[in-house]
Amino acid sequence: MIVGPTAVGKSDLGVKLAQTVGGEVVNGDAYQIYREMAIGTAKITPAEMNGVPHHLYDIVSVKANFSVAQFMRRAIEAIDAILTRGNVPILVGGTGFYLNALRLGLPLGGDAPPSHAREVWQAALAQHDQTWLWQQLEQRDAAAAANIPVGNSRRVIRALEVIETTGQLFSAQPENNPQFQTRVIGLTTERALLYQRINQRVDLMMQAGLLDEVKRVLALAGPDAQALKAIGYKEFLPYLNGDMTLSTAVEQVKQNSRRYAKRQLTFFRHQMPTQWFDLVQQPESLADISQQTRDWLTR
Repeated sequence: MIVGPTAVGKSDLGVKLAQTVGGEVVNGDAYQIYREMAIGTAKITPAEMNGVPHHLYDIVSVKANFSVAQFMRRAIEAIDAILTRGNVPILVGGTGFYLNALRLGLPLGGDAPPSHAREVWQAALAQHDQTWLWQQLEQRDAAAAANIPVGNSRRVIRALEVIETTGQLFSAQPENNPQFQTRVIGLTTERALLYQRINQRVDLMMQAGLLDEVKRVLALAGPDAQALKAIGYKEFLPYLNGDMTLSTAVEQVKQNSRRYAKRQLTFFRHQMPTQWFDLVQQPESLADISQQTRDWLTR
C-alpha cells in the first residue's frame, strides 16, 4: 500500500514501483471510483499510467452510492486476479478507512445496515445519559459492554445497532481476518511545503475546469449525491446557489484540503504500520523504496 496525504506524489510512486516490481495498481481513494470526477480528485490520467494496469478507477457513476464493503469486495477481486497473473498488487490512495479495512480484513459484511436503529439509540442517548445507554448494552450483551467504556457512546450505539439489525451479539461478531500480507509505504513532506503544494494543486484544478466538472456532477446526480460530499466539490455548492463568492469557495477548497491532509497523516501514523519517505525533498529515496520492496517480496 502507498498511502499519505493529498498532493504528495502517491500516484506517481505507484506507477514507478509497479514498473520496478512487476505490479498493477488498485485504487484506494473513495472518490476516484466515479467516472465523472477526474479533475477534483486528481485522478491519474492514462498517459501518466505509462502502460501500468490500473484497477477500480471509473467504475461507477456519480449517481450511485458506494460503501466500504463494496470497495473491499471489488478490491479483493482485483487483488486475487493480479496475484493469479503473478503480479504484485499495489494499493494507492489516501482513504485510510478503506485501506485499513482491507488490510485488516474487517468483518463489514454487506452494505451498511439501515440507520433507523442508530437514530433511535442516538435519540435515546439525548433523552438519558451515557451510563443509561451503556446499561442497555450490558443487558443485551454483557461481554461487549465489558470491552467498551461507558463514555464511548458512539461505539456503544454501534454495538446496539449491530445487535438489532443482525439479531446477533456484537461480541459474537467474527474477528478480523487479514487475507494478505501488507507493506505500507507512506509519503509525506515538510508541512509548509505540503500545504503549498495543495494550494498550487487547487489553482491548477481551477485552470483545468474544476468548476465545470462540479456543475456536470451536480446536473447528473443532484445536490445530495454522495459524490458531492468530496472536498473540491461540496465547497462550490454555496457559490452555485448564489450564497458565496467564487474566490471564497476556492479558498475553502484549499483550507479543507489542508485540514484533510492533516487528518490523513494522523490516521496513517496511528492506525497503520507505515514506513515514511519524503520523495518531494529526497527523490533519491525512490531507490530505497524499490529495494526494500523487492526485499520484502522475496523474504
